[in-house]
Amino acid sequence: MKFLLYILIFINFALVSNKIFAAECSAEPISDPTDCYRVPDLYQITLHELGFCNNLSPTNSTLPDISSSCHTTYNNSSGFQVAVENNSSSAISGGNPSRPPNNTYNYGYIKVDAKVILKSSHTFLADQTGSNSGTGKTCWTNGNNATQNTVDCGSAESANPQNMEVDIVGLNCQTTPRGAQFYCQYENDAEGLDNTYAWLVDADGNISTSSNYSENSGDVKYLIGVATYNSPLTVNDSTQGGEAQFRVTRGLRIITNGDGKINYNIQEFKVLTSVY
Repeated sequence: MKFLLYILIFINFALVSNKIFAAECSAEPISDPTDCYRVPDLYQITLHELGFCNNLSPTNSTLPDISSSCHTTYNNSSGFQVAVENNSSSAISGGNPSRPPNNTYNYGYIKVDAKVILKSSHTFLADQTGSNSGTGKTCWTNGNNATQNTVDCGSAESANPQNMEVDIVGLNCQTTPRGAQFYCQYENDAEGLDNTYAWLVDADGNISTSSNYSENSGDVKYLIGVATYNSPLTVNDSTQGGEAQFRVTRGLRIITNGDGKINYNIQEFKVLTSVY
């Protein structure tokens, strides 16, 4: 029997407030870009680990002992780039896949690099002004880092979307469920998905203390997410294999700034791991 494991990571960072989700944008051309979400053309993460766990306390801001409480089903110290394009899933390869022992698991975890890539372009019903430059009915990521103005606008013929890098250097968990800059709780999801808990850690595996992306101790290097399964998952003798699928649903947030200009930001991705 095939079953699904849902791991939901919400990615918010210092330049985006953690508020109630915006509504989905209208079909393109988008009629109201005040604050809405779309699927981006490219959403790229770097995966390091996936696994199943028991005996965790994710509601505690202390980072769980993954090494003693989890079985890692995929491990790649160099990282595997997962490019989610047009809401399709990328296959995972490389690394060291491992079958989990027979057991019933209450949690799943994921470890990814804290640098994410997004590329996208979208059309609007009325002319828009890009946060960086230009005015027109088509707007696109211009290649600036997300700490800068990310969007140029113009005609469809002039669109030239580029990769936008986002360093996740703070979870900015300002609303309930509670959290902090380097730890956050995401519970009671409107879509009924598993409660999820996230930590930002440095290259040594310790909780980050500085809002800077680097491999230095204390800085942000990785994001670790733990999902508490709504229904525990069982691996038994009939389990023969597994796979993980990545998809983006609310991955791009379109915002009209206070100055009336369009800006883009990244939101969450989802990981679906199936064993059969």
